[in-house]
Parts: sequence; structure tokens; C-alpha cells
Amino acid sequence: MKNSHYPATLIPDTDQEGTLQFTLTAQQTLASIAGAEARILSYNGSFPGPLLELKEGDRVQVIFKNSLEEPSNLHLHGLFMSPGEDKPHVVAAPGETLSYQFEAQAGSAGMYWYHPHAHGRVTRQLFKGLAGPIIVRGSQDFSEPLTSATEKILVLHDIQLQHGVVAPHEGMDWGRGKEGNLVLVNGEQQPSFDVPAGLLRLRLLNASTARYYQLQIPGKLLQLIGLDGSYLERPVALDKLLLVPGERADVLIEATGAGVLKLLNLPYSRTPMGPSADTPEEGALLARFDISGEAVTPVALPQKLREIPSIDPGTVTATKTLTFGGSMQPLEFTINGKTFDHHRIDLEATAGSTEVWEIVNPMGMDHPFHLHTFPFQVLSRNGVPEPFRAWRDVVNIKANERVKIAIPFSGYTGSVMYHCHILEHEDKGMMGNLLVQ
Repeated sequence: MKNSHYPATLIPDTDQEGTLQFTLTAQQTLASIAGAEARILSYNGSFPGPLLELKEGDRVQVIFKNSLEEPSNLHLHGLFMSPGEDKPHVVAAPGETLSYQFEAQAGSAGMYWYHPHAHGRVTRQLFKGLAGPIIVRGSQDFSEPLTSATEKILVLHDIQLQHGVVAPHEGMDWGRGKEGNLVLVNGEQQPSFDVPAGLLRLRLLNASTARYYQLQIPGKLLQLIGLDGSYLERPVALDKLLLVPGERADVLIEATGAGVLKLLNLPYSRTPMGPSADTPEEGALLARFDISGEAVTPVALPQKLREIPSIDPGTVTATKTLTFGGSMQPLEFTINGKTFDHHRIDLEATAGSTEVWEIVNPMGMDHPFHLHTFPFQVLSRNGVPEPFRAWRDVVNIKANERVKIAIPFSGYTGSVMYHCHILEHEDKGMMGNLLVQ
């Protein structure tokens, strides 16, 4: 199967002030998935949702229309925007509309995404299909060698069908995090892409509720040039790349000549139960790239993408510790011993300050940590310094690991959320409210 139709780019309207207006409608859709017809949830009838493509400096309004039979809302994941516009606590009843406004800030070139954030319903709505990509382009995208690269956007999403509908969560699906038996790329099973020889750019999004992807292309190095909503300073060569729920990666591949490249998902033990049962030792095929044309050698890689200043320890005004926890009876997940309460402020920070948070995971399973609005830098893992700097909004905290991150609280005030991005754990309480004032 040749995958050529996705992603469809959503064409915005433009108001008198030049603001780009995108409309996303959450709705039930009859879709063909892996040869079977099923009722899923979609944005604008597309699974995954359509691409929102922006440039730095664009003023944007996203209008969300809820055509579901239950409350929902929209989270523009990773974008630097006012907490008052992010408003993850605000939901739209069936038939209602919400509006989100922001400006694509200078330096924000990268990949983002959108998905529901209605607490208690997030997991099921996303698992059923509600997710889509956002790309903000900056000067790097319009200069060599990136302007000549062949770009493919890959949305990784697993799902499980049962009698023409999406299978329900049952039992320990809420504890382990449900992994569907169909692992899809852009809504298709093991799609193929025709690519000319040269530089191949993969924009990768993990839009699964719980599944981890340990990615590899045998025989090729993954030249990592971006994480979440930010370029790195320069490429980092990796043999394999772990992509956790909510995380995005921007990768270059030197596709120097004709042949077939296979994108594999390798086994990874995120819980004490070991790797996913559907991932063989040699890796599961996610997608293939059929490279054609005359050999291109050498393939140029970017030498310098941006500057990322290190966090000066002298500017840190406070340190905080967040400890993950949970219980089986009742089944719940906690941060600092508390399950989420919409009305409770759990942490406070001062606008303009920089804080260091140590996130402690004494549990036997990994948890990906996500902070809204404010990007952060990972400083160390179990005391070992992070090998390269990056602005991020998701970081995996492995079992029995302690991770330190530095967060500058600049630009905005208000209430923002932080939570585990295994969405089953978020819905079961592993989330908190931070007030920046």
C-alpha cells in the first residue's frame, strides 16, 4: 500500500488582521483500518487529524467544534501560549464551540500536535483516533540542506477494533496502559513511501496513549535534529531512538542510493511485564521507504541549527521534588501522594524565575512527564548530565530514575498542568496544577 494521501494540510481562513483561522471538528467517522470498517473518532473526518502548518510570527486562532455525544476540548500540545488560552480545564458540551488563540513565537520552529484534554475522557477519545500534527516552520526550514530534504510526517498511533468499533479499556488496561493490537503509521498498517535518493527527513509523533516506540532503521544512523517543539544545536547521531507518548522527534536519514529502508520498532521494557507482546526481538516493521534514483554522495547534514543557552545555576530561585506513586486498590496514580483535583493548586512559581524540578520515579514502570506552556531543559538522569541541550515538553522518567529539569517561567502567568503522558495514568490521577504568578 502506497501512503500518499496523508497528511492533508488544513487550509486556514484569514481574518482582516491577518490571523490564520483553522476549524477542527471532533466527530464520529466510519473508517477503513487495516482492511476493516470501524466507527472511530476523528477531526474533520481525517484519521489522524489534518496537518496545521504555520510559520514563526503567524497569529493563529483554532476553532474547536464538538460534534461528539460527550464533552471534549482541544489541547495544542507544546505550543508556547497563554495558560488562559491553553485552558485544559474548559470543555465544550456536545454541539458547543471553543476558540484558542496564540502567536507562533520566534524560535518555536518544530513539531507540535493537538488532542483532547477533557479529564477522565482523554484516554478513550485519543485511543479512538483524536490526534493530529502541527508544524511551525522557521528560517532553518527554508535554507539548505533542509530545504532540499524529502520530508515525511509520521503519526504513530495504535488502536484495537472489536465488532466494528474501538475496543474498550478493561481491567489492567488502566494500570499498565492499553496498547492496541494494530500499530499504525498515518492511519495505515506498514505503509510504504516512495522517496528519491538524498536526504530524508522524518517528523515523528507518538500519538499513542501508552505505547513506547524504540525506533531503528537498520544500516542507518538516525541524525536527530529536533525534539518536541525545538531544533537541537546540531545533529546528534543515534543508532536507535526512544519515542515516548506525547513526544516528537525530527530525524534526518542519509538515503544515499536506491534500495529499501525499514523503520522498525524494537522491544522496550517500560513495565515489569517486559516488552510489548507484539514486538519481536528483531523489531516490528512500522513503515518502509523505497529509495529510487541515482546515488547521492555525500549527503550534506546541517552543521549548526540554533543556539540553546545553558541554564545558569546562579539564576535558579527554587527547587522542587515531584514523586510518582500509585496503588492497586483502588487503582490510582499520584504525584507527591495526591491524585488530581481540578480545584487544588499543587505547586506555585514566580513569573520570571527559573526553577529546578527533580522528578522521582520509585515505581517499577516508566512514566513520561509533560508540562504545559513552559519548555524545559533536562539537566541530569540519576546524577549523570544530559549529553546535549534541548528545549522539551516531554521527558521519560524510567523506573527507579531521578531526573532533574530546569524551567524558566517566562512570558506568561496563570494555572498550567503537569502530568504523566501515559493517558490512562493521567485520567487515573497522575496530574497536578501549577500556578505561576
